[in-house]
Amino acid sequence: MATAPKAHLPKPLTPKGNAWLPKPSRPTVTLAESAGKLRAHATASWHAVVAWWNAQSDNLRLALVVVGLVAAINVVNLASAAIARAGASPAAPPASAVVTPVARSLVAEAPPIVPGKAWVATQLWHGSSARVTESFAVGAHWRVDWLYDPPASGGIFQVFIYSADGTLLMDVAANTQKSGPDSSFWAGPGTYFLKVNSTGGDWKLDVQDLR
Repeated sequence: MATAPKAHLPKPLTPKGNAWLPKPSRPTVTLAESAGKLRAHATASWHAVVAWWNAQSDNLRLALVVVGLVAAINVVNLASAAIARAGASPAAPPASAVVTPVARSLVAEAPPIVPGKAWVATQLWHGSSARVTESFAVGAHWRVDWLYDPPASGGIFQVFIYSADGTLLMDVAANTQKSGPDSSFWAGPGTYFLKVNSTGGDWKLDVQDLR
């Protein structure tokens, strides 16, 4: 007697997830954790800067401080001039008046060559320490010459250009630790004086005007 074949029942479906259920969210980083990581990074960077600074020589650190001070003073001077110009209301000059521009800026330049004119020394100074020179008047093109002989232990020689009234640091004429002569050239007529900073060694300094 033949037996009837068994019916094949369908296999149960394996659930693959319910689209209506929310998916698990990723862990979030709190504001405190972010601030802590930023603080740790800043601390590590600061320690690296301090270690680099301590590894430098005294002369190099002094030079960096002076250059930073000069840059900060120039930024303050430029900001003050911009504020003064913004707040001033210029009056219109009379039609018959002749307006002559006055040069207030000082610009470093390459050695100028002007036919028919020659360099004429106007002032000369020498010493072995810091000094403030007398005021001097120069024309459109002038120069600062120096000769520096540092001590065996090393030194630094710096020359700063100031306006005649001492209110503006105009620029840096010299900043060196090397022995020997050198010059810097300037465009800008006016009356100035020089401040010399020297940590040792003998130096000579002069100003020449192109006439």
